[in-house]
Amino acid sequence: MRKSSFGSAARSCKARREADLVSSTEEKENPIMANGVNAAAPIRYPLNGFAHVVERIGLAIMGALCGLFVAAMVAKANIEEVNSLGTLFSAVLYGSLGFYLGTSISSLSPARTFSNAGPGPRMIALASATGTFVAALAALVSVYMIIFDETPPVIWNVGIGFGWMLGVLLQLAAGTAARLGRYNGAAG
Repeated sequence: MRKSSFGSAARSCKARREADLVSSTEEKENPIMANGVNAAAPIRYPLNGFAHVVERIGLAIMGALCGLFVAAMVAKANIEEVNSLGTLFSAVLYGSLGFYLGTSISSLSPARTFSNAGPGPRMIALASATGTFVAALAALVSVYMIIFDETPPVIWNVGIGFGWMLGVLLQLAAGTAARLGRYNGAAG
């Protein structure tokens, strides 16, 4: 039985090689049509889409929490202009949008984001990563100051607040540029 199953496997391999040979001959004769016909469409699973949405919502919540902590720390400085509920909600919304749009840039264009295809894609990924780092660092310092009841000078509070805003702005700019590049076909 082994010889017959081995023989059928050998015949099957030979048939596949002949089919590949015919296919490659067809591609040489008409490369445009052969590439269009033989191109495999990416397989999309519904669970992957759901996981992506849950991930983005989680990142938005993290951004909102970072905004909340930074706004709470800046509010402790008793600066009249920024010590309001509207400022708090603005910081939460701003952080939410920044973390939602600005993180995970590499998933938008995996082949180009970190490639050597010019300065565009690498700069977008770098801006996003830098923005995430700066915003998270400002939030970490804010949480530290809140928990340990530190009272730094007002300039430190303002500096941390502006540092967080700059980080989120970098995230927003990188996320927007990457998405516009994906839909417009531009680099990045």
